[in-house]
Amino acid sequence: MIPERREDRELCADLVKVQWKTESGKTKCEWGILEDISPSGACLEMEKNIKPDTLISMEFPTDRCQARVIYCRFDKVKYLMGVEFEQGYRWSRRKFKPRHLIQFRLRKVAKSE
Repeated sequence: MIPERREDRELCADLVKVQWKTESGKTKCEWGILEDISPSGACLEMEKNIKPDTLISMEFPTDRCQARVIYCRFDKVKYLMGVEFEQGYRWSRRKFKPRHLIQFRLRKVAKSE
């Protein structure tokens, strides 16, 4: 189950460099595709499964931050990974504007009773 989003997210596409440490302490690095982004988090398409609660470093072309993996689930041929930025980091277009930023927001949907 994917946790409910706290903020609207903007659809986008861009490459980001993701780095993390495995349970054995080995540093791994991989490119991910940024799927959507908000001031507090993002969704990435990845080739590797990264366990929830793992701290990752994300490097954008003009910015970098740390984030915590909230979920990572397999979706047909890739993994979709939701991350929450660590305290102190808030994404904005002034910091980093993805190459393909679509002026369409994924909004929270009210639950019906």
